[in-house]
Amino acid sequence: MPPQLPISSQIQPTPDALVENGVIHTGFFRQPFRRVNLLDAPLLGGTLGRPLRWLRLKEWVGFAFDHPRLYGAMIIQDAKYAASGTVYLYDRQTQRKYEWLVIGVPGLVKLPESLWQGESHCAMGRNVMHFAHRLTEGHHDVHVRIAASGAMPALTVDLRLHQDLTTVEPLVVSLPIAPDHHTYTHKSPLRLGGEIRVGDDTFAFDASRDVGNLDEQKTFYPYRSHWHWGTFAARTRAGREVVLNVVDQMTPKGQPGEDALWVDGKLELMPPPTFVAEDGQGTYVLASPDGRIRLRFVADGAKEEVRNWGVAAIDYAQYFGRYTGTVTDAGGTTHELDGAYGVIERMKARF
Repeated sequence: MPPQLPISSQIQPTPDALVENGVIHTGFFRQPFRRVNLLDAPLLGGTLGRPLRWLRLKEWVGFAFDHPRLYGAMIIQDAKYAASGTVYLYDRQTQRKYEWLVIGVPGLVKLPESLWQGESHCAMGRNVMHFAHRLTEGHHDVHVRIAASGAMPALTVDLRLHQDLTTVEPLVVSLPIAPDHHTYTHKSPLRLGGEIRVGDDTFAFDASRDVGNLDEQKTFYPYRSHWHWGTFAARTRAGREVVLNVVDQMTPKGQPGEDALWVDGKLELMPPPTFVAEDGQGTYVLASPDGRIRLRFVADGAKEEVRNWGVAAIDYAQYFGRYTGTVTDAGGTTHELDGAYGVIERMKARF
């Protein structure tokens, strides 16, 4: 069963496994777990047997990345009844959006138990997305090969995503979702090197300049699920590296959640802001009760998916665009954002 409230915001040493002796470790942890074994919790999801619980587990590994000209994200996800890999890019100079989809065979798309040493893989014919996770060495290597098709040019990605745990503190969270569901997530700033080739155009990434972020998720979601999620990774005019992750989801209200700020790699938990939509086109105002988050987000575009399969349905949009405003860290320093690129995601689902 989910642990009793309250949930401590104290960051704890990480046990060997997320579930030990049938009990799920809950709260905030210093490092990612090496065994994320949610399915070993016998009462998770009520009386469902383990094979049926496996069908309810949703997993993904995704990255967002910023470049002076190019913004984008990629994800490999396994919802068990469906699995895929997606890359989208937005060229701010030409204002052109690109999107590639690799449909994987459910059960054959690969996601690792942890990112310490493992592979994420999705392929369809010659189109391949492959992430080699080497957190033991402080990085992830991303390789994507997708052939040209229709209006979409060929895509080649060869990036090294640096995640040095000696200098950057990860957000590692395990939280209950009532009545008997649970979420585990691992998020972190990244520094990016390598290149992306879109058709004949090459975009070179410099790890001393370009930043991004990581999102690893393993969640036993309720049948009806919903959330808003916002994030950006940017360098301010003052030269500080500022990364924000905020969410409004189904975890206990009034308790600590995934809301976090990183300044130059140092993590601090934040009070959750409200997400107020100003229109239906991806303009939002984010504000926390204590005034530490005061941001306006304006979308330049969106990756959208609306599907209805009867018993399952998704109404999803990930808006990409610019954050303007301020975030204030625990030391009282206010960081001004003037068009920091990031996303706000909206999801309503039955799955």
